[in-house]
Amino acid sequence: MPSALLDRLRAREYVLPDYNGRGLLAVPATVLSHFGAHDASDPAPLADLRPELLAGVKVVVVLLADGLGEGQLDRLRAEGHVPFLASVMDRADRGQSAQLLRVTTIFPSTTAAAITTLNTARTPQEHGNIAYFLWLEEFAQVTQMLRWGPGISRRGSYFDDATVDPVAYRRVRSIHGRLRERGVPTFVVEPELFRKEAMTKMHAAEATYVGYILPTTLEVRVRDLLRARPWGDGPAYVYAYWSGIDTAAHQYGPNSPEHDAEASALDNALGRALAGRAPGDVLVLLTADHGHAAIDPDRLIDLEADLELRALLRNPIAGEPRVAFLHTDEPDLVKAHLSRTYGDAFFLFDRDEAIASGLFGRGEPDAVRRRVGEVCAMLGDDRAASIVRIDGAVVHHYGAHGGLTAAEMNIPILAWRA
Repeated sequence: MPSALLDRLRAREYVLPDYNGRGLLAVPATVLSHFGAHDASDPAPLADLRPELLAGVKVVVVLLADGLGEGQLDRLRAEGHVPFLASVMDRADRGQSAQLLRVTTIFPSTTAAAITTLNTARTPQEHGNIAYFLWLEEFAQVTQMLRWGPGISRRGSYFDDATVDPVAYRRVRSIHGRLRERGVPTFVVEPELFRKEAMTKMHAAEATYVGYILPTTLEVRVRDLLRARPWGDGPAYVYAYWSGIDTAAHQYGPNSPEHDAEASALDNALGRALAGRAPGDVLVLLTADHGHAAIDPDRLIDLEADLELRALLRNPIAGEPRVAFLHTDEPDLVKAHLSRTYGDAFFLFDRDEAIASGLFGRGEPDAVRRRVGEVCAMLGDDRAASIVRIDGAVVHHYGAHGGLTAAEMNIPILAWRA
């Protein structure tokens, strides 16, 4: 659909999400399709994945490297930090049972939305876990959406109260339940501390949870699953998650030695788990939920401390440090204030135009209308905004995401047979 907003975004060289076979959304759609669980309500599978990579596959393993953007992976390969992944990329260059797809993540480019998409094959507009911080009418509070708890504190979930059922707030089904109905067992390999998290209860309850405490133990869990095949000789789906690259990028920056060391740890773990396997009946899909923009914390814009802005808002600020959601009955006054106070730092757009242009995805937009403010204020250079004080403190990061720059939006899908 023609859209003035999309034209404005393209003119600024922002990267738009692809929900039609060349984005993160297509990964779970491919899993559903391969195992015969895909139906007419589902999005398109990966459009460019070579059919021979799927031929004869019994087991699909999706490895999510949180925060590993396409540009970061390319640099890590060029500088020699990821020799195992570089060897797979070399195989892809030669077309030897491997392929590298360069795709986009969802919008906003953030973990809460992307992981829910991977577990449901639905866009943020459909599943409703749209950003890290969201105003939820149900709790009259800005909510941290990974744990479904108060955004102003680091701990606690609404579901710590046993009488509050997280499933009651789930808007869409998980792919794990759908695969199980088709006789395909599924396994989730994640940190042990996520076992009882709200996101797990909502969107992965039907999977067998395989926890680990030390990050490098992911290697052992994945290797043991593929060797032992506790599901027998039939098909299976395995989802495994590595968090450290994202943490390092936030704390030290996506170009830092700390980031590179964490990527090397992931590469070593994957090499130990998978390097000795000849191409067989396992398809591995390594991807990311988003990349990172390098941030100068000294240029942080403290929106939360902007009392004039807050006086114009109906609810507290939410969204992401790279795209703030502003709930207001005075959108023109909000935009005028932001432009007057911060110049051209923010790219401003209206929520309803974003819905109409398909930025948040497809389907019924009621959750977006309730959870995303009338005005969206996005940053695109090396700046981030303070939108929520956590335990009373301003968060200063050296890497951030949520916006539409190439660094945030472009992600790899590295596929290989193992």
